[in-house]
Amino acid sequence: MIPWRDFFDGMGSALTTRQKRTIRALLAGAAAAHVLRLEHVEAAGGIAERIVRAFDPIIDLTQGLAYPISFLMITGGFLLIMVGQRSKGLAMMKWAAVGYIGIQFAPAIMQILVSVGKAMVAR
Repeated sequence: MIPWRDFFDGMGSALTTRQKRTIRALLAGAAAAHVLRLEHVEAAGGIAERIVRAFDPIIDLTQGLAYPISFLMITGGFLLIMVGQRSKGLAMMKWAAVGYIGIQFAPAIMQILVSVGKAMVAR
């Protein structure tokens, strides 16, 4: 490993003393702003968590309604197959199943999106 001073010893600085002080002040200000931004993000995280938790009753309601609605749609799909509308019946059953699974996974997908958003803000 080459020591830093040995590598840059022959190079003179093109910056004046005043420019060096200005750069130090700017770097200190940027570091302070970064620390304050991180504290703000942590404080805002509690508010965001409250907002997400406020929607829990609505999520529970939609997940509770998803089963009976899917059951009715699948039953309707079988009835369509019985009367000769095979393609419409299969399509109705397929989309009922996809919708039911989507409603069950929607909160988990939203939690992933929120964590990605927090990671992007923290960076």
